[in-house]
This record gives sequence, structure tokens and C-alpha cells, in this order.
Amino acid sequence: MNKRNLLFAPLGAAALLLTTPANAMTPPASSTSDASVQLTGWLHVDDLEMSDVTILVAVNGAMRTAHVSSNGRFDIDLPAESAATLRFEKPGHVTKEVTVDTRNVQDGSFNGQRRRHVKLAVIMEQERFMAGLTYAGPVGSIGFDQGGGCVAVAHTRTMVPVKRRATMEF
Repeated sequence: MNKRNLLFAPLGAAALLLTTPANAMTPPASSTSDASVQLTGWLHVDDLEMSDVTILVAVNGAMRTAHVSSNGRFDIDLPAESAATLRFEKPGHVTKEVTVDTRNVQDGSFNGQRRRHVKLAVIMEQERFMAGLTYAGPVGSIGFDQGGGCVAVAHTRTMVPVKRRATMEF
């Protein structure tokens, strides 16, 4: 992660909001493989319809989907020492991706905690309001500082024109 682009929680961004837990009384982990990060998020869409939302979770090369409740809440558990990409899709909306790196999750004063809990919010924008633009890459990244274990967040709203398929003439 680029240290210059990192922001530390709490972060008051409308597109990505993250906080860390106040509870520090978790039983010690027996090993790093037992440790995990629980992401709890809320998805916002203008029409409030969540039945056609898809969250794809790519973790260490494996792909799975996450359930989204009717109010937009989702829960994702990630193992420590993993890299993940969360891809949020809804027809008629601009797709968003968030990367999560759980290395260093047990560093510093967090050593021994079995589970860390991170909360976030994702707002999906309708394509018709985006003037033919899409995001250039992931809109955010979540990680943990080396040595300290604090949540480290970076976000961007860099936009690029949507690539359109050209009509081929013969």
C-alpha cells in the first residue's frame, strides 16, 4: 500500500465509511490461521431494491458471493493473511470494487485477537447520472498497518470514460 494515500479511521467519506471496534476483550488466538476479519457493510441504492445486487468476493484466488439482505446489509468473513477483492454489481449502476488486505491484522496491540470487525458503507451510483464515466479501478482499499495493526483506508473517485463497443461494418 502506498503510505501517502492512506487515511486512518475514522473516515467520514460518503462512499466508504470505516470504523474499528471499541471492544478489545477478545480471547487470544491460538495461531494466525485462526484469526479473521469480519466486514459488516451497508449498501445504498436509490431504488432500495436489493434483490438484483451481487457482491462477488475473490479471496486468495477463490470466488464466492456474499448475501445482501433486503435492507442492504452484508457480512463477509476473511481469514488473516489474505488478499480479497469485493465487487459490487447492480444492473443500471456503476460497478465498484474494494480491495482488502488482512496481513498485519494482529500486529501491535491487536496481537492475540481472533477476530477484527470493520464496518463500511457502499453507495451505488446510477449509470445514467455518471455522464458515460466509470471508475478507473478499485474505489477503495482496506488494510492494516504493519507493526501497529490499525485499520488503514484509502479511497479514490478517479473516473474514466466507459469503453463502448464499436459497430463493425463489413
